[in-house]
Amino acid sequence: MTTHTSHQSTRTTCAQPRIPRPRTGSGAPREPGSPTPVLPPAFEAFCALNRDSYLDYARAHLPHIQAHRLVCGLLGELAIGWLDIVSSPNPQARAWTLLHTRIQAAAPAPAALEDCPMLQYGALVLHCRLGYSSTAAAAVMGLDASKVRYLVLSATSSRRQAVRHLHPHAAASRAA
Repeated sequence: MTTHTSHQSTRTTCAQPRIPRPRTGSGAPREPGSPTPVLPPAFEAFCALNRDSYLDYARAHLPHIQAHRLVCGLLGELAIGWLDIVSSPNPQARAWTLLHTRIQAAAPAPAALEDCPMLQYGALVLHCRLGYSSTAAAAVMGLDASKVRYLVLSATSSRRQAVRHLHPHAAASRAA
């Protein structure tokens, strides 16, 4: 007899908003007045594709718990405004801009990167600090891979070096 065990992710999930998972075993129909919202499948897919990358980016700037809360809050905001987000010409880029803006408010860029353009900063952090490929960084940011390569290659060596030395605890103490 073969037994199946389910493996749960070791990553933490957001406490708010709770993103419902499909029910596979209950078979019971959902009650009409159930308080759990049903999110569009497109939003669930968006979260599945981007949650870990957003957490990686946030953790490059903030301590683990603060990064987790920031990303959970952002996903909640995106869920509330999902119809508006998804109707924009580039939903991925719009969500990325919201993430970047919230992180910069919580942990301003180091002095060496204060004048770095937003897209270049994001590309440098994802590629140089976190090790994302140009293609992976582009997917997260809503850009073409060639644009990410250009942003990274056109950055000064001092900017690339400063991004490699981002430290979440330093960012938290600056924001406090």
